[in-house]
Amino acid sequence: MEILILFLLVALLVLWLLVWGPQAREARIMREKRAAEEAAQRAAELARLLLEREELLKSIRATAPDFILSARLEFEREYRAGGGEGQFGQEMSPLLCFGYRVGKTNGRTEHERQAILKYAMAADLNASLPFLPSSYRKEWGAPLTVARFNRVYQHICNMADLREGRRNFEVAVSHWRSDARWLRIQQLPLVEKFHAI
Repeated sequence: MEILILFLLVALLVLWLLVWGPQAREARIMREKRAAEEAAQRAAELARLLLEREELLKSIRATAPDFILSARLEFEREYRAGGGEGQFGQEMSPLLCFGYRVGKTNGRTEHERQAILKYAMAADLNASLPFLPSSYRKEWGAPLTVARFNRVYQHICNMADLREGRRNFEVAVSHWRSDARWLRIQQLPLVEKFHAI
């Protein structure tokens, strides 16, 4: 009986050394290789997304319509002429700095408002609006991020909500609502695409 147990132990040891051990090592090597390949693919995908995002941001910033840049300069002039004081509440936003206006009297066209929203989503606020308090700029988040999208989207929705049902604001409210829909449809997919970065 002891010889049989000893024989079985030796047989198991031989099997381990010749069959199971090499199979286990090979399986471990294959798992490590797959994990390394997957990590390399994820890193390559992140690098590709980062490059694509940076190229998109450069393109949007470089092709900003002149009326956005002019509005920004005019806003800065007025802001500085007022001693750098301003209300940073519901009415104030980077959108206003870039010339965003709604309504039938002084409102911009739908195309212009969408161009401003697109630019506002991509703008480097530290570079384009350095005269505003840094804490305020920081609240608006980085370009093409969930934080920036939420801030712009909420600002527009809040403006519409505050004026909903008020006389003579029907057109402005419809512009805000339309622009909020456009943001969700056109900009949210970009934000989600680059969310992993």
